[in-house]
Amino acid sequence: MILTTPTAECLKWRSDLLDGVSPQDVGFYRSRLDELDQTKGYVFANGWLRDSDKRIEIDKTLSRLGSMTLCVGQEAKRLSKKNVNIALEYVRGVANRLYYCDEWIMELTGDKLNDWAQEKSRRFEMSSKGKLVRLHADFFEFVKAQAKLAGSLFNRWNDLDKVEALILRMFTPEWWKRQAKKQYRHIENIRRECGQVCYKESAYVSRWGIQRHRKQKQANRAFLESMEAVNQYEQSFTLAQLSEKSISNPIHCKAELMVRVKGCQFLAVEHGHVGWFITLTCPSKYHAIHKETGHRNGKFYAFGRPTPRDAQDHLKKVWEAFGKACSNKGIHYYGVRVVEPHHDGTPHWHLILFTHPSQSGKMLAEFRKQAFKVDGEEAGAKKSRFEYKKLDPAKGGAVAYVAKYVAKNIDGVDADGKCIGIDDESDLDFINSAERVQAWKSRYGIRQFQFVGSASVTVWREIRRLKDSIPDTFLDIYNAAKANDWKQFTILMGGMNAGRKQRIKPFYEEGENNQFGEPTKSVKGLVSFMVKPERKDKEAQTVVAEYVPTRLYEWIVQRVGAVSGSVSWALSEGAAKPFPRTRVNNSPPPDWRENINVIYQ
Repeated sequence: MILTTPTAECLKWRSDLLDGVSPQDVGFYRSRLDELDQTKGYVFANGWLRDSDKRIEIDKTLSRLGSMTLCVGQEAKRLSKKNVNIALEYVRGVANRLYYCDEWIMELTGDKLNDWAQEKSRRFEMSSKGKLVRLHADFFEFVKAQAKLAGSLFNRWNDLDKVEALILRMFTPEWWKRQAKKQYRHIENIRRECGQVCYKESAYVSRWGIQRHRKQKQANRAFLESMEAVNQYEQSFTLAQLSEKSISNPIHCKAELMVRVKGCQFLAVEHGHVGWFITLTCPSKYHAIHKETGHRNGKFYAFGRPTPRDAQDHLKKVWEAFGKACSNKGIHYYGVRVVEPHHDGTPHWHLILFTHPSQSGKMLAEFRKQAFKVDGEEAGAKKSRFEYKKLDPAKGGAVAYVAKYVAKNIDGVDADGKCIGIDDESDLDFINSAERVQAWKSRYGIRQFQFVGSASVTVWREIRRLKDSIPDTFLDIYNAAKANDWKQFTILMGGMNAGRKQRIKPFYEEGENNQFGEPTKSVKGLVSFMVKPERKDKEAQTVVAEYVPTRLYEWIVQRVGAVSGSVSWALSEGAAKPFPRTRVNNSPPPDWRENINVIYQ
């Protein structure tokens, strides 16, 4: 006889077991239980529910993931077809990554993020000051634990000044907000693991990632327009206006990059150097999805789902090993490196390197050797891991190659503001693909362009600030910079790979301590070093230095219309400071430093 009516104790057990499961999933379980109760009896139904414990735990965890439930649920379903234990382990890992300081990171946005940061800073302040006043021996362990919990990478625990600055920062809501926003990278990583970043879904970044990027740009723009800088002459500009005049403007950024590349190419032609266009990619285990088929890459999941940052770190290690080997063997090169993503967000590098013809073979052989050190024998490695092509100056050389990548990775338009075409990797027009590349770069903190063995671009930018009364020592370099002649500028600075022997260097001046007690340092001008032999002893040398200021204005940043320029400048002269060292309600106690020293010792 089959018992089809479950007892009261049985119903309570079922209810307790399903507590925490979403209403939708509870409906599925109850419907299945009712069916089994009538066909095979409630004892059998209970056995089925008991055997579904891992599936139930997966559903309970998914119900807490909010906006991430759908994509993680689909991935868990895919993994469950192979092994439910793997699916459960994955969902647990996702929950651990998304649960941050007692909150779900995807929910920490807008006002909730502000309120959370205020509360975290207040509680940390109260707890840390209480421990300091009572001279608790575990004070530093408490600070370490809180910093680690927040995701901080601080590691200067043996430096008392740095520790104090960290503590003061942790007293502010802004520090906690910054740490929380860094955790958004986990959301993008998880969406990438779940197949939402690829050619067939959303190239380079997920749909969530591009929407988040647009909102952040809007917020940044609003902030820049709400703040103004006022100098000692009562001139004021919004930060948005100043941003348009700086290298932050894509037009200026592209122009400077092209001037520098063009100068490198002219320098190479003049010295008879050979240019090589090199592409460096990661081993297949760093790629999440195959572009052609859209299928998941098993090596990616077996390797632990590496992030784009992990892939970039791999490429950097290859580059560092290559550079070290070339240095030991006396191989010299210079050029530029461009980083861009594959359709699934995995970075790869394009490099243009110039070297002497006699060293080309050695340089390429060493680079190839380092590129193939990891998984060099896997299928497809010989075809795509390391590619190179000799540049032909008659066909445009480096400039022709780099122009496309500069536009493609910044704003997708040419000098006339027109779209430059369609991106082969994403099938989007270059304006839309460039926006996605910028979102990818910002989310993962990846530097897109870097020159190798080049003259100081800081000196280039600073010397171009000068207007008149140029000292003779600086005049020739100034004229080259103002004429956008990177080749001549580089030669006058000491040539490629001059390094610390460059003729002019930036001059940094130490200012007052910031609100966290740390000394500040900023560029104030340029200094030229000249080495002259003594008349009596030609081997004896005298170093002659000449300084020219490039920062002629002192600025105060304030809310637009907060106070007049004259009042602002009076404040900076000592009446009051617009940015206090700490907040009014979080100043350290009078014996703050003494108590830290006591505990620290």
